[in-house]
Amino acid sequence: MATKAAHPRVREAANEDSKPSSPKRWWQWILLYPAFAVALLTAGPQWYDRGKATWQGIKGGSASDAEKQASLWRKNLSCSAAPFAWYSNPSNVKIDATICDSGDIFVRASTPENANFFKWIPLDDVLRSAGAGGGMIPSANAATLSLRPQHQLLSRPALTQVALQGATVLCQHFIDDRHILRRVQTPQGCFDEVIDTYNGSVEKRTPAPCNSQC
Repeated sequence: MATKAAHPRVREAANEDSKPSSPKRWWQWILLYPAFAVALLTAGPQWYDRGKATWQGIKGGSASDAEKQASLWRKNLSCSAAPFAWYSNPSNVKIDATICDSGDIFVRASTPENANFFKWIPLDDVLRSAGAGGGMIPSANAATLSLRPQHQLLSRPALTQVALQGATVLCQHFIDDRHILRRVQTPQGCFDEVIDTYNGSVEKRTPAPCNSQC
């Protein structure tokens, strides 16, 4: 006796019923794969930070770190204008560091190609890396440190060649939420420079009159 073949649509429905069901919504994926959900939650802040850094034009850096540097500029703006003198290391990179009353450290560097960079080292980061428990330098000790000659703030064995020329910041102020304009006086004359507080780079430098109106 001949057997009647099943209709193609019936066979297709039977095959679909035999296949294991797969998640069709995003929350079903999370329920089936909790490790995947944890990975998403963990990576989320990093993706946001990288996306924000890209949007703000920060290359190879973190948006949160850049914003922290900008806040340290604001916190210690008057300290960043303290007189300084360059020291040269064996690679002819000129360096200067100033300890502010807050305990934060302001570092300047200039390469042989005259590219200038600035970076803040927060006291909290120093204490955290040293495992000191987050205490603060007493104000009296911080003031004593800030008044010491610049050459006492740096390691002399590492900085053997002393550059004689120094510089003085005549005036400075924020021109927007991110950039600082400052006028600097050197033995060779004065200039204005625009500093990106997010990455510590000098974006522009132009000759200027030697007065404190910038």
